[in-house]
Amino acid sequence: MAASLRKLGALLDKDARDLLKNPTMVVAVILPAAMILLYHFVYREPLAVADGDPAVRVLIDGLFLASALCLSVGMVVSMTLIYGIAEEKEKHTLRTLMLANVSAGQVALAKGIVCLATTLVVGALCFALTGVGWGMFPAFIALTALGAVPVILLGLVLGLASRDQMTAGLYGTPILLLCLVPMFAPIAPEAEAVAAYTPLGGVCELLRLLLEGSLTPEAAALPLAVTAAWIAVGAVAFKLLYRRLAQDN
Repeated sequence: MAASLRKLGALLDKDARDLLKNPTMVVAVILPAAMILLYHFVYREPLAVADGDPAVRVLIDGLFLASALCLSVGMVVSMTLIYGIAEEKEKHTLRTLMLANVSAGQVALAKGIVCLATTLVVGALCFALTGVGWGMFPAFIALTALGAVPVILLGLVLGLASRDQMTAGLYGTPILLLCLVPMFAPIAPEAEAVAAYTPLGGVCELLRLLLEGSLTPEAAALPLAVTAAWIAVGAVAFKLLYRRLAQDN
């Protein structure tokens, strides 16, 4: 047990250092923050109206929070986790880890933890830029963590399936697009029709219910069920494919 924890600690330290040295991490932080700032410019007129209209305030806050959550999770997972696994496979780093008696599960767990921590840091930065009251922050960060779990599991699967970083770019795009669907739901009826059933649709709906003050066990049942279903799908897919981590290119 102690040996496993030491290995996990060493992997966490290694993955965190690699992440900080990776240019894609800089992009993963800058792009979500830049998008939130752009939203402030695009919605400057509704924001001015929102100061005197509680209904508009709730709508704008919901749009900003959903965007912050979706961008944080989508960008970090698609640009750091999938690329990170693909890079290690391409450079044969995984082979060295396996020869050092590190299991595939330990490698995946370390990468998942580092990705989740990074997602929450980026999410906190984006929240600070939304202008929403800090009273919503605990709920926002908790829902960001919950929503990130199925996306990270899917990201691990796609990372395992990537032969190199070029393939990772191809596989990461669908994950990013899937994560961004709920942020367009308030302004696009076409997106609204499917957003509730995407990996982040459930947590975004819970955020909306919290903002409106209408969160009840009955109203939360479907969003939680959708989120749980995606977690189950990601967990099953990961369970079936994670051993491919031990296969270096």
